[in-house]
Amino acid sequence: MSDLRPELERGLERIHAGFRLESLTGDASTRRFHRLYLPEGGTRIVMDYGAPFEGETDDVRLARIFEHAIGRADGSGAAGALYRKAVDLAAEIAIRGTRSLSESSRAEGPALDAERFRFEMRFFTEHFVEGFLGAPAPAPATVRRLEELADEVASHPRVMCHRDFHSRNIMVRGDGSLAMVDIQDARWGPDTYDVASLLRDAYVDLDESDVREAFERYMRLLSGSPDVDKLRDRFHLAATQRMIKALGTFGYQVARLGRERYRDAIPRTLERLDRTLPAHAATRPLHAALTGAAVFG
Repeated sequence: MSDLRPELERGLERIHAGFRLESLTGDASTRRFHRLYLPEGGTRIVMDYGAPFEGETDDVRLARIFEHAIGRADGSGAAGALYRKAVDLAAEIAIRGTRSLSESSRAEGPALDAERFRFEMRFFTEHFVEGFLGAPAPAPATVRRLEELADEVASHPRVMCHRDFHSRNIMVRGDGSLAMVDIQDARWGPDTYDVASLLRDAYVDLDESDVREAFERYMRLLSGSPDVDKLRDRFHLAATQRMIKALGTFGYQVARLGRERYRDAIPRTLERLDRTLPAHAATRPLHAALTGAAVFG
């Protein structure tokens, strides 16, 4: 029996008559994914939101913005250059994507703002500290530290952000060029948010020397003459917020939904926070507060 919704199945049958279906393991969202095997050969991935088909979707509009801004990345370079190409892509989104978004119908659209970041900090305390760790609710002083981080990162200069720019959402085509998926949450956000997501990826181990080299590349690619020290500080704070947000997601997926595949990303993220927070004066008080909340064991 097919797992596809009837209206989706009918639509796909009109486009790819006689397809064979394989349902796939989903991600951290409520979306469902399927692989179609086509009668003439080849495959397609179908992402189903469960929403009715009514006109042009936001995903289509966002795809058009990305295509207008950056088109398709070229296929030059060897496999060892993939991270450099991903950094280049992050810079293209921040520069050309920002221009394209500002000229589009979504120019006044959603943003990673203080309200959103504060929500993510509350999600972390509820679903990671209390739900996953089984620890008491953090003290008010710890909550204030998290809110201060949220407000600070929200105040950074805004650019267009993919919003979930990490290794699992960057595909490598057969010609070596890169393609992005999971673009439906693209919006305005801090100017180092995407590169922080890439270089502090919860699913990949990167040497600190590689992180520094990649971020320096990102800085060189930015237009204008950014204040290097301030940009590095913003990267650290955005990465901190992003990693704490990720722990909230992982805690929810494991403790609430029983999706054990997210458990392996937790130790890596905790180790990075425990190492990087004390190394910067701006986040030492937060490290002390999270240590007191039993986050680091």
